[in-house]
Amino acid sequence: MSRRSGGQVLVGALLVLAGVVLLLDRLDVLRASSVWSVLVPTAVVAVGAAALALVPRAWFGPVIVIAAGGLWLLDALDVVQESPWTFALPVAVAVLGLSILLASTGRGDDADRVRLFVFFWGGDRRSLSQQFRSASLTAVFGGIDLDLRAAAIQGRARVDVFTMFGGVEIKVPPTWRVQMVTLPVFGGTDDKTVAPFDPDAPVLEVHAVTVFGGATIKHGKPLAQQPYDPAAQPPYGTPGQPGTPGTPYA
Repeated sequence: MSRRSGGQVLVGALLVLAGVVLLLDRLDVLRASSVWSVLVPTAVVAVGAAALALVPRAWFGPVIVIAAGGLWLLDALDVVQESPWTFALPVAVAVLGLSILLASTGRGDDADRVRLFVFFWGGDRRSLSQQFRSASLTAVFGGIDLDLRAAAIQGRARVDVFTMFGGVEIKVPPTWRVQMVTLPVFGGTDDKTVAPFDPDAPVLEVHAVTVFGGATIKHGKPLAQQPYDPAAQPPYGTPGQPGTPGTPYA
């Protein structure tokens, strides 16, 4: 179990930049109010770009963040005569519909590549693939539950997660090693797995961007075992011989 947080680097850089702007304002070098009007939307675009680089498979959320920051920046700079927000709603609706259509093409329980997008609802997906490769999960004002406990990895696999005002839960078998790369923006991630002792254990990379949301990776409860059925078991010995079920000892 390991974790790297790109969010700490990004937030730290933005705080340093904000501190420099405030210092220059105190020194009467520039007016902070005019700088903030450009700096804040630029920071939103930077967050969206960092998210897109981290979770390219779950591209819808980062693209929306970049677009919102870009429109905000164009409006602040008065680049266009008409407000760019006029076109924001129809474009966002069209992109949302496209993303839902693409996500709906994912296969069923045997999928080695899972795509799931939820918007104001919840979604569950289970993979039984013995060659699981990747997943892209996007939850906006909704929740996703991905069950990989019956799946298998040949070497390495990767899951890209983007959640905004939503949550994602991933269940994995205890034989997998989880490696996380995270970008939390007023959100968080929780890796509850325990790394196996086997140094050659299959690796699941989880890249997660959480914006006012959360993502959890855990082992979950063990899968239910099939009930014992004597009639389905192979016979022991030859009927009529001692030791065969149903045959009395001599």
